[in-house]
Amino acid sequence: MSLLTLDAVILRSQHYRETSRIVTFYSRQCGLVKAVAKGARGKRGRFASTLEPMQRVRVTLSVRESRELQTVTQADLLQPFARIREDLFRATYAQAVIELVGRLMWQENSSEDVYDLLLNVLQAYEEGLGDPQLLFFAFQIHMAALLGYAVHLERCAGCGSALGGGGTFSFPRGTVFCRRCYPGEGAATSISGEAVELAIQLGRRQGVAAASVLSPSREVRQQTARLLRHHLEYHTETDLALRALRLAESLGSYNPNELPSADLKGVKN
Repeated sequence: MSLLTLDAVILRSQHYRETSRIVTFYSRQCGLVKAVAKGARGKRGRFASTLEPMQRVRVTLSVRESRELQTVTQADLLQPFARIREDLFRATYAQAVIELVGRLMWQENSSEDVYDLLLNVLQAYEEGLGDPQLLFFAFQIHMAALLGYAVHLERCAGCGSALGGGGTFSFPRGTVFCRRCYPGEGAATSISGEAVELAIQLGRRQGVAAASVLSPSREVRQQTARLLRHHLEYHTETDLALRALRLAESLGSYNPNELPSADLKGVKN
């Protein structure tokens, strides 16, 4: 038995037996980790409110290689991201980010870059930067690239022409073709020029900045959402019908013009 200290974000916390919890972390050092927090239930329970989802903690685990579930021995709160919860729509998309990481990442493919990306988008939500849905799109685009499934939209994969008039996106290739060049093979979807430009802007390093100034139509948002979800589902063979996104849809339309202006100094993208 050994002790292991991790810098981690809590993805999920669920009741276990009468007084304990099973907590799922995504950590910088080890990727996805599940552990039992004994005596963690209740306001007066051990760890109190430290082990709530969407919080960054420094957690120490008692580790045995033969066990699937490790044991939490210490947990210190580093960032509660409390302001995210003050806006239901923002909190819902932040929860979608958390869900997405839990669906796509495993212990064997841990990534410090994914962990940094996760912290950066949560910090953007915390500071009220950008349109919440567009931030989620930007996270999906960068996540896909880190996993090796980048989307390439800048030019037609056939003739190299710009795609102001839209085209056809090939999921197997991760590229878009103009209507003249599309080879007509494999899983694909049509995409408008506006959706192409939106995804290009959000996929650049200044994705947070783009999410602060762009105001795409509902139709363009829907196209982009479908493309990014189905692209990730195709390459990971994972169902990405996220509960948080269903809640976001039930909340109705969101007015990005009500967002505060974004000062991006010190915010990583």
